[in-house]
Amino acid sequence: MDCPNPKKSTAAAAGLPDDPLVEILSRLPVKPLHRSKCVARSWRDLIDDPANQKKLAQTLEGFFLMDDGGDGGHFGFVNVLARSVPLDIDPSFSFLPSLPEIETLDFSDSCNGLLLFEHRRMSALGDQGSDLLGYIVCNPATKEWGAVPNCDCPSLGFVHWRYTYLVFDPAVTPHFHLVQFREESQPPAAPGEGFFDMATPHAYSSETGTWSHIQIDWNLQEEQGQLEVSSYHGLIPRMSSWHAIVNGMLHLKMLGADDVIVAVDVQGETRRIIPVPKVARWYPGYVAESQGCLHYLKESLQWDTLSIWILKDYGTQEWVLLDTLNFLELFGKKSYSDCRREFRVVTIHPDCNVIFLAQYSTGKLISYDMDRKEVSVIGTLGNLNRETHIVPYIPYFSESPVLKNMH
Repeated sequence: MDCPNPKKSTAAAAGLPDDPLVEILSRLPVKPLHRSKCVARSWRDLIDDPANQKKLAQTLEGFFLMDDGGDGGHFGFVNVLARSVPLDIDPSFSFLPSLPEIETLDFSDSCNGLLLFEHRRMSALGDQGSDLLGYIVCNPATKEWGAVPNCDCPSLGFVHWRYTYLVFDPAVTPHFHLVQFREESQPPAAPGEGFFDMATPHAYSSETGTWSHIQIDWNLQEEQGQLEVSSYHGLIPRMSSWHAIVNGMLHLKMLGADDVIVAVDVQGETRRIIPVPKVARWYPGYVAESQGCLHYLKESLQWDTLSIWILKDYGTQEWVLLDTLNFLELFGKKSYSDCRREFRVVTIHPDCNVIFLAQYSTGKLISYDMDRKEVSVIGTLGNLNRETHIVPYIPYFSESPVLKNMH
């Protein structure tokens, strides 16, 4: 972000008391707020002061690094945002309670400053059934946490996997929701037919403290050539394709639905089907949110480029090509070659046109600024592997009455 003229900035900053200034700054969105750090050192320190963080808009702070495993997992943190007062972040989450039943924590999801973990028995990590004991939702900024029980909705068949997503929008409500899809083998509908797999949706609300099951009406049919949203009930989410919260709804790619993005509400109901840009579909694209808009990122068939699309008008569902990243021109390597992945697309910055990539051969976290066409090395990721979670983190500094009541 460009800084204004320092001489003019000093004059503009003179004589304004801190409290009124913080009140003024609290009304600014993220971009102009962080540009205000350039006005004067006193402004920078005021914005970074922990006492003011609850009132001011926050942006991407950095990335948590997590490796799940039977030894309790490995954790780390890579900073992105420079602060005059360092943020107190505990990357090992030592503030979480050492309860006897929590033998291991596996990262599941994050949303607007909250993180979701599964806690399970270490003795049965390979089983997705009885070893899952429940969930932990925590806020690393305030060190608050709450326990969520396992979903008690009866299964319709053998449960292969659970995909659980966290939805939290503090601007709307202090409560959070979990949306879960359970991949289950359904028994034959008629003699001679085989088993088939589908995902059944379930939802948890911290307001009610209960799970609910979404009843699916399989008799709904297509009408006038328009595909009914119910046709996408039962499809299994693609865990490798990310997800995004836009307009209060969870947006996902689904197995068997590579040409669309499915939007579901916090009750797990499918509400909208959004066709993706018509590009080659050998490998599924990525779904992301940035600056309030839905984004779609897609690697080429040759693994040499990454196209970034933005849905500027959610109503018309018209995609616009924002940029195309050329791996060969920027790095001299494709994102995938010789049966090895060289680059992993991590995410897009929530407040500007910056893409984050992880490079496996060097263990580096890299940013690409689409506006300036610049590449920067952000930090070192350590022993990066395919199982490493690289979790973008935007801190939420307000204390939660919801989490306090969930111990």
